[in-house]
Amino acid sequence: MTLHSSLAAPKVSVHNGKAVTTSKDVADYFGKRHDNVLRAIDSLDCSANFHALNFEEMFSSIEIGNGATRDSKIFTMTKDGFFFLVMGFTGKKAAAFKEAYIAEFNRMEERLHGAVAVSGVTSEILLTLQDNKIISSRPIADNEYSQAT
Repeated sequence: MTLHSSLAAPKVSVHNGKAVTTSKDVADYFGKRHDNVLRAIDSLDCSANFHALNFEEMFSSIEIGNGATRDSKIFTMTKDGFFFLVMGFTGKKAAAFKEAYIAEFNRMEERLHGAVAVSGVTSEILLTLQDNKIISSRPIADNEYSQAT
């Protein structure tokens, strides 16, 4: 599959210690009108609590021509919010989009967390990947640290 150059590097940034993206970045990256993405977010069938935790409404000043600007609504969304939103997108471009964003969120989280402690008996599994394929897996033991490489 050939990816459009913008699909190779989705925009994910760190805000308050979390990897996030914006509704505008999703619209630009996916080739959708921003107002349609905003409408999709407003009409998500998720709980009010989930929406509040994963979608932060903000306003951004945008240029509308001749040096004039206006405020435009924009959402900052967490990884969970992003996944909830884009799982409804379909088609080949959507599939490439989802894969690229998943990879970018994972890369950003690895940079943020480095090593993570796992406590108690867990059903967490350590996957070892090579060329984006799982080559081994094993349960993570109590209080084991997994070091990002």
